[in-house]
Amino acid sequence: MPKPAKPLVPVAVLEAVADYFKILSETSRLHILQCLRSGSMNVMELCEETGLGQANLSKHLKVMTQAGILTRHPKGTSAYYEIADPLVFEFCELACNQIGDRLRQQAETFLQAASLQSSGSAAKKSTKLQKTREKAQASSARR
Repeated sequence: MPKPAKPLVPVAVLEAVADYFKILSETSRLHILQCLRSGSMNVMELCEETGLGQANLSKHLKVMTQAGILTRHPKGTSAYYEIADPLVFEFCELACNQIGDRLRQQAETFLQAASLQSSGSAAKKSTKLQKTREKAQASSARR
């Protein structure tokens, strides 16, 4: 019995990566990232941009800050958030492009199948109509 191959990446690192993906798996957090792409924003600005309530937004910001995705900088009475590592945008862009391509391919496949099915249905209807006409002609010829 062959020995299982050792993983190329230590399990602890894989777990940390999985946790990172879990944080980014929330739509609201991706929306926050999109907003912060243009620069730092405070909670009120992010509330306006995302449409999230302040309590909900603050919860997401805390999780993202603790994960090292965002940094928090106090300025006067407000705190401003910004992206800690701009590479997160490249990662998100890569994922969005890949998923977008896959969705386009699935849509094309669906449309082709629907077109074939509809043309097949039209052919069947045409054949049925032709048979009905032939029966009607045969019936009237007998009279």
